[in-house]
Amino acid sequence: MDISHTRIQELIKDLSHKNEDVRWGAAFTLARIGLPAVDLLIPALEDKDSVVRLRAAWALGQIGDQRAVDRLIHTLRDGDWAVRMRAAEALGKLRAHKATDTLLLALRDEKPDVRRHALAALTQIADPASTDRLGDALKDPDWRVRMGAALALAAIGDQKSILFLEVATRDKNEFVRKIAEAVMRKKEGTRPST
Repeated sequence: MDISHTRIQELIKDLSHKNEDVRWGAAFTLARIGLPAVDLLIPALEDKDSVVRLRAAWALGQIGDQRAVDRLIHTLRDGDWAVRMRAAEALGKLRAHKATDTLLLALRDEKPDVRRHALAALTQIADPASTDRLGDALKDPDWRVRMGAALALAAIGDQKSILFLEVATRDKNEFVRKIAEAVMRKKEGTRPST
C-alpha cells in the first residue's frame, strides 16, 4: 500500500481520538499499511497515552515485522495491564523466541488476562525450555490460565510436557481436563503399536 509518511503520522495521532471507532479504525488501517508504518508505530509504544500504546502494540502484532520485537518485550512491563496484554499477543503473532523469558515472567502478572495472553504467545512460540514454567502455570487459580498452560504444553508436545498434561487430566475444571485428555488421546493414537 502506497501511503505517505504524513498520513501514517495522522493515523497514529488518531489512535488517541475520543471516538473509539476512529481509534480502532486507525489501528486497522495502520495494520493494513504494514511495513511502512512500523518505524512510526514502534515509538508509539512509548506514548504517554495508554490507549495509543495498546493500539500500537496490536497493530505491530498484525503487521508481523521483527523490528518491533525488542520494544514489545519492553512493553510487557508497561504500567497498564491492557497494554501488557496486547504486547504479549503481538509477540505471539511474531513468534518471537527471544521474548520467551519475558513472557514466562508475565505468567506472574496480577491480571489473569495478561497471563492468558502470555500463554497464548508461548503456545505460538512452543519453546521446550519453557515447559517447567508452563507446568507451574497449571496451578494458577484462574481456570482459563490453566487451560492456556495446557494448550501451550500441548504445542510443545515433548515427553516432559505430556507428563504435565497427564496431571492436568485431573484438574478441577472440566475444560482444562478435556484439553489435557484430548492431547493425551491424540498422543496415544500416534504411538507405534508393539
